[in-house]
Amino acid sequence: MVLLDAGCSGVELRDTPPSIVAYLPDFATEQVEHIQQRLSDFEALGLPPVQKVVVQQVADQEWHTLWRRHFRSRKYGKSLRVQPTWSQHRPKPEERVIHLDPGLAFGTGGHPTTALCLALCEAYVKPDMRAADMGTGTGILSIACALLGAREVVAVDNDELSVKIAQANVERNGVGERVRVLLGEGWTVLEEHEEAFALILCNIISTFLIETAPRVPPLLKSNGYYIVSGTIGRNWHGVRTALEAVGFELIERRKRRTWVAAVFQKR
Repeated sequence: MVLLDAGCSGVELRDTPPSIVAYLPDFATEQVEHIQQRLSDFEALGLPPVQKVVVQQVADQEWHTLWRRHFRSRKYGKSLRVQPTWSQHRPKPEERVIHLDPGLAFGTGGHPTTALCLALCEAYVKPDMRAADMGTGTGILSIACALLGAREVVAVDNDELSVKIAQANVERNGVGERVRVLLGEGWTVLEEHEEAFALILCNIISTFLIETAPRVPPLLKSNGYYIVSGTIGRNWHGVRTALEAVGFELIERRKRRTWVAAVFQKR
């Protein structure tokens, strides 16, 4: 959002090598300098500092499809596969395939935070479970929950474009009857539901996880799971402390590079 707010028309997260690629509709030295100044906002949000900035011009017709080269069919865990809609890869019959067109929304599985969440979904989502996905982005985690057997998933995002993209992906994967995509301030939307959730996913930065920790327990059933990601190692202690202070118990912690994801259980 920092880069989009600064004037970029598209942002891509690459896993190999770890990098962020932002596309400008018109090249201008002043705009590049403005964006470089805004990069300090990453640290304020609890994200790793930007180590290097590279500026490169591409042909007008290329940027809309250039990022697709780095989004390929990939398997996560034992059975989940995330497949771009344009991929020709043939999944195995036993694989649960998420057909995805991310547009400008976050969440393809390539970023460590999303990859960690997919693996944890496979481990903790149970048949007939009622789940919620906070900050759904492309809808990838909500779709995964549905494919893993969840009877109902409430997917929430406060970005109108993300909601449209997520809804399209939900319909594309044939899980529209079980996944509801809603626009609004996440916890407020979920607080309007009378029935508690058995599992809540939240792949958002650590400052959000810490500040909103007290709002989560009332939304979960007793012994319900709260799966969190989006945290870098140096912020992990703050996230754990905040969640344990409101009654959560740490069940599992996984790490990929500098990113941490964890499962907490309501007691």
